[in-house]
Amino acid sequence: MEKAKRKKTKIGIALMAFGLLLIAAAGGLFAFNAMNDKKAGETADRIIEAVEQAGEETSYEEEENGEVFAAIDGDKYIGVISVPSLSIELPVQSDYSLAKLKNSPCRYYGSVPEGTAVICAHNYQSHFGNLKYAKPGDKVYFTDVAGLTYSYEISAIEQLDGYDTERMKENTGWDMTLFTCTYSGRQRITARLTRVMNEDLK
Repeated sequence: MEKAKRKKTKIGIALMAFGLLLIAAAGGLFAFNAMNDKKAGETADRIIEAVEQAGEETSYEEEENGEVFAAIDGDKYIGVISVPSLSIELPVQSDYSLAKLKNSPCRYYGSVPEGTAVICAHNYQSHFGNLKYAKPGDKVYFTDVAGLTYSYEISAIEQLDGYDTERMKENTGWDMTLFTCTYSGRQRITARLTRVMNEDLK
């Protein structure tokens, strides 16, 4: 009887230790993500200044598809995306990779002037973390590095499967798409935008 009791006590202690280990790991992961989030926000702020300066100094180049970009820190940036209702203002890189995504949103597919652009970002609070609060009718602006501003309204919010890349790229009735992953990473919060004239947004 005493032996069984001691065994139960040992199992209880082991389970408690395992639980504490999981809590410590979760805390460590939270701290790591918070640190990455803060660093990403600071990088974005610095890059926005450089992008705006490139426009003022006309120190930008043109891609083969006609879009303009500025080379900053070895990466190409095509402009700044802004969603005032969600406190989002971020530089956008010309092409996508997981490494680039740590610094700022990236053009995942398409072209802004052609109305086919798909822009993705991490769900960091300093990136597209607030996209889950977007609503149809919210205003969105994209200003390219030459200073030309494209104005949009969010026309639809979707939640797509994380592997449904074709549906993400499809273009039926909208002119830009923004997306980020859910916390689990299995789905993508997706905002479909329709371009409008500037005077319509006053």
